[in-house]
Amino acid sequence: MPISSTANERIKAVRRLRRWRERRKTRRTLVEGPNLVAAALGAGAVPVDVYTVAGGDLVARCEAAGSTIVEVSGPVLEAVSTTVEPQDPVGVIVIPEPARLETRRTVVAVDISDPGNVGTLIRSAGALGWQIALIGGADPWSPKVLRASAGVQLSHPAVTVQGIDSLIDVGLIPIATMVSGGVDPESVEMDRPIALLVGNEAHGLDDAVVEQCSGSVTIQMPGHVESLNAAVAGAIAMYALGPS
Repeated sequence: MPISSTANERIKAVRRLRRWRERRKTRRTLVEGPNLVAAALGAGAVPVDVYTVAGGDLVARCEAAGSTIVEVSGPVLEAVSTTVEPQDPVGVIVIPEPARLETRRTVVAVDISDPGNVGTLIRSAGALGWQIALIGGADPWSPKVLRASAGVQLSHPAVTVQGIDSLIDVGLIPIATMVSGGVDPESVEMDRPIALLVGNEAHGLDDAVVEQCSGSVTIQMPGHVESLNAAVAGAIAMYALGPS
């Protein structure tokens, strides 16, 4: 029989994965909808559990790969989902071990708190062949970040670092993205891989962070807009700087 009560202990445990502390404690997170569940399978992150109303081929693939299939009612699927319009199925995956920082072109999200922006930067970095690192900001394994990354976080996960020194230690040259005062990204030539820093949505990069950088870039805006969205600015700058 499908689980029909949101008071079920198993369902309550899944709902707790909405919280950052619970994800950190259990090393579990949610992948919601067919696209993310399929992306998890493709990345080798076979869901531990799959919650479904309708079943189907994807659910059968998960079961064949080792997932436990849990049939639920529509209201229960809605309760475990973090979206307004939940998609079937919803999976629970084990969060992989942290990725390691490599010496190659890297975009660095510094204290970017909006999950949509973090996920979009991850997606853009994956598309352009860049590594992505995070200093503070949103949890890269939150369901919102996973959705915004279109599953790229599952196959090319962000690296969490403590500060600029971690970038320098592996041989990266930190470059700040600034609203004004920097050079055109297309003019940058470096003999070592760069770490392109993109700052917080509201405040940009702190002065102390900029002082640690070897230079800065500014995207020219002839339309006289005051600034760009953080994720958009990062994507444009990565494209202008070229592939990893």
